[in-house]
Amino acid sequence: MDDLPKKLAFVDIETTGCRISDRIIEIGILRVENHKLIESYQTLLNPQCHIPEEIVELTGITPSQLEAAPTFYEVKKDIYSLLEDCIFVAHNVRFDLSFLKNEFKRWEISFSPKQICTVKLSRALYPEHRHHNLDSIIERFKFKVKNRHRAFDDAKVLWDFYSHLTKKLPKETLLLNLKKAMKRPSIPIKISEDILDSLPKSPGVYIFYGENRAPLYVGKSINIKDRVMSHFSSDHLSSKELKIAQLITNIETIQTFGELGALLLESTLVKKLQPLYNSKLRLSRKLLLLKVKDNPQGYKTIALESVDRINPADLDSIVGVFRSKKQAKDTLLIICKNFNLCEKLLSLENTKGECFGYRLGNCHGACKGKEKTIKYNLRFIEAFTRSRLKPWPFNGPIIIKEGDEGFLLNNWCLIGKVTMDGLEQEEYINFDLDTYKILSSYLNSQKKLTNIESPPNIKLKYLNSNLITNPF
Repeated sequence: MDDLPKKLAFVDIETTGCRISDRIIEIGILRVENHKLIESYQTLLNPQCHIPEEIVELTGITPSQLEAAPTFYEVKKDIYSLLEDCIFVAHNVRFDLSFLKNEFKRWEISFSPKQICTVKLSRALYPEHRHHNLDSIIERFKFKVKNRHRAFDDAKVLWDFYSHLTKKLPKETLLLNLKKAMKRPSIPIKISEDILDSLPKSPGVYIFYGENRAPLYVGKSINIKDRVMSHFSSDHLSSKELKIAQLITNIETIQTFGELGALLLESTLVKKLQPLYNSKLRLSRKLLLLKVKDNPQGYKTIALESVDRINPADLDSIVGVFRSKKQAKDTLLIICKNFNLCEKLLSLENTKGECFGYRLGNCHGACKGKEKTIKYNLRFIEAFTRSRLKPWPFNGPIIIKEGDEGFLLNNWCLIGKVTMDGLEQEEYINFDLDTYKILSSYLNSQKKLTNIESPPNIKLKYLNSNLITNPF
């Protein structure tokens, strides 16, 4: 056994939940050196926060028990000394390790041990079995457990499992799989290694599904496999990553010819599938537009307009598109202050007489007709230069080629995809803010537009329509 790890710490924790902000309420540790149990440790921990009822039911640990328990701060040195110099062993190791790292981090203690995940180890050694959760391992090897879902008892199961492996398997087999388990990122318990091995290393989109094919997350990358694996190799720096790892049951991929195709497809799929953990690209049912109008005195003003459709013919008059009224007003307040504009003319006030900013000295008197219109309007134009939608920079529709496919575009709208078989036209053609941002960024990043060409004479059902609607 000399080549096997000499110092191991078998660890299990119970927590108040799965979010990164949740806290540890119990920890169990078995420190093993040279294949012998040297020290065991168990303690409840006062999380100094609410304990959900479902956690009480699962563990049997009550709030009154935790009130009398030490805080993590009080026992952090004891825990650290037990884990120091050991390989950290846990079932679904990312969960336990991420919580411990966060607890240590709160007290500015760095903790980054080598780790072994017993889920991965079980998968590697017993691929004929479908399930590798702790209950399955207990049943498979007939281990005796006094208190399931208590930290010390669950940690002892891991030590029993490892001891069984050292006795029943050839040393070379165990050593080989331990080394693999220590190198490879810990993967979610319900995802097979076959799924990960089959992931392409090409551009495209990946979709994480939960139970009953519930969409959890849609992502994109120029290397799908590397990006997916990165989700499983971090230490759960966010509660979103933690929840996804626990809920994911399947991964699907769609390959594209390049990054632009991946970006556009990701945006489309997020709006279509509405995944639980995507928020930035989700479709807003209403958009708030900032539209420029001249008042009777010639001053440029802002009108706020809530719409579910954008007419491309109006793009020149739109100086801002927002997903909420608050977002729009916060932006207007900043612009107003930075450029000494009038709050009344920006639709931030609806009062008679001068605006409040005039009394404070920020407005130069446009609301009272005291500032020359040309002077005010020049500042207005400068203020909204960055936020306004850019005009479509081409005379008509274009095709952006990427590999063996192309994207037919007009007025910042995706008309369809052009392949060797012809045009796959979108069922609905709509002005989408995310598509606008993707295309604007893409065109700005291209030093030479060598992959852009005018389309042939293709009969388009919607291309000449002035009104582009939001179908969702």
